[in-house]
Amino acid sequence: MEFFEFANVMTTLEEIRNKVSIDTLPLFCEDIEEVDAAEELGRVIYFRHWGRFHLRQEDVMGGVRFSVPDCPNALAWTVTTGYPPYPEKIVLHATINRIGHVAEFIEATKALLTTLKTGLEENFTRESAQTNPHPLLMVDLRNKL
Repeated sequence: MEFFEFANVMTTLEEIRNKVSIDTLPLFCEDIEEVDAAEELGRVIYFRHWGRFHLRQEDVMGGVRFSVPDCPNALAWTVTTGYPPYPEKIVLHATINRIGHVAEFIEATKALLTTLKTGLEENFTRESAQTNPHPLLMVDLRNKL
């Protein structure tokens, strides 16, 4: 399934990458209550609807992607700009690996994007949202095995 929202924020991919990170998600999205230290699967986060999960971040064309590797629905979402359907806005796009789901989960996923959209529109240009980029958010353990 796919979910979309469009934040009325004019920006660049560089600004998205500098401001939107795992550490700043609670500022932009009230559905993410807390961010904790990194573990093997990624940073620990606490979703208001779903509880404790891991989160990974990576740069993608136009912005950043967040994925939840221990989510049974393979939840992932992007925060991008400069591409259709609205190249002049921030496009929020979430996916899960199901063609359907229970109404409660669908509503919680929509709420995640809606609160992120609102948070970006209200807080994106504030000084407090500006952070340094995080080039490595998770330790790469592949070479240590």
